[in-house]
Amino acid sequence: MNSGTIAVKNPIPRSIRRCFLRASSDQRRATLVPMLRLRESVYFSKSEANLLIADVLPEDDLLLASEGVQVIPSRKYEQLEMAALDQVYQPLEHHEKSLNDVLTHIRARLAWKSGTGKGVHIAVVDTGICGGMPEFPAWKKSPYGWSYHGSHWTDLRGHGSMAACVAAATSSNGGRFDGVAPGATLISCKTSFDDTELYQVYDYLIGLVEKHEIGPLVISNSYGSYQCSPPDLAADDPFTGIVRLAVAKGITVVFAAGNNHVNVCGHSPLACGPNSIWGVNSLEEVISVGTVDETNRMDQPPKTANGFSHRDSSRGPGQFAKSRSKPDCVAPTYGEVMWGCGYAAMEWWGTSGAAPQVAGLAALLLGRNPGLSPAEVKEIIRSTAVRLPVEETCVGSGLINCEAALSQVV
Repeated sequence: MNSGTIAVKNPIPRSIRRCFLRASSDQRRATLVPMLRLRESVYFSKSEANLLIADVLPEDDLLLASEGVQVIPSRKYEQLEMAALDQVYQPLEHHEKSLNDVLTHIRARLAWKSGTGKGVHIAVVDTGICGGMPEFPAWKKSPYGWSYHGSHWTDLRGHGSMAACVAAATSSNGGRFDGVAPGATLISCKTSFDDTELYQVYDYLIGLVEKHEIGPLVISNSYGSYQCSPPDLAADDPFTGIVRLAVAKGITVVFAAGNNHVNVCGHSPLACGPNSIWGVNSLEEVISVGTVDETNRMDQPPKTANGFSHRDSSRGPGQFAKSRSKPDCVAPTYGEVMWGCGYAAMEWWGTSGAAPQVAGLAALLLGRNPGLSPAEVKEIIRSTAVRLPVEETCVGSGLINCEAALSQVV
């Protein structure tokens, strides 16, 4: 394991609740530990002085309540892949196109005349990355990383490798594909998708930036909630708060919009509503990304019976969006792409494959001008997108255009 890598213990038994504990003051935080029966599990937030994370037994509840401690049970997110819906990504026997065609679609190669993202780090918060693939040579792998179980350069699910490939693969070492930002460095963050752990991942990444151990950072997130009503998230939810903090610290954060519209929620593929972009994926501060097909549409039926397709891309305006509707933009997903330690041909890659395209584009922009703020990155991406003849709650500002975006950076 690399010296910069953080590893955490295996997931805790389901009979024990993993919780955020928010004390009344930072001075009171340390005094909570003796009250807990599972003290070895405690994690002290580096970003919020009165917050800690711990395993809580039912016997702890009364004492914590008597001390005025806010107990917030963990919330489980799902990679926007299998979940309980094994039809989300159905491999095809053949697809005539691939990631290479998608790069042409979004004009990525033309943008490389202005830079390839060198000097920028992209943290892929996902199921890990198959580090043995030629698209990920040694120079591309950051010595920093996170894993909840096993090496973060392994990926038994396949989903994280796809996202990393789309964002920042390189063909320079004999790989089949380049990603949108082939010069960027990858930080693999292998997660269980529990928000108490996701919080720690963000705490860790913020620390790397604040200590100047890495340069400009983009965080790519392809997970969310398969549901049709807003999650019960408080305004001061710890994970939502630390994502906002990351953006405030100068980190560009990209989230998949979700895959909820038709198969999950039963909405019309022709409608740009009702809303199905929830929680942290819909925050004003992040870039939320939907997906379209090779003809820039998101209303066509799937090629596989009862399958998912671009019409499942979640619609806005977004639970927490304020000044502008979500998604912010869309990116195309279709054809062959890396999946785990191999390749797969698929009709679509979900919004999971759209978000890392935008993370890669953000890296291209920051490679050109490391001083860009997250708000400036988002505005450049939105203002240069190709407008589509669909409502904003479907496609935001439109299809990303890497060449046009790079032309706006001095």
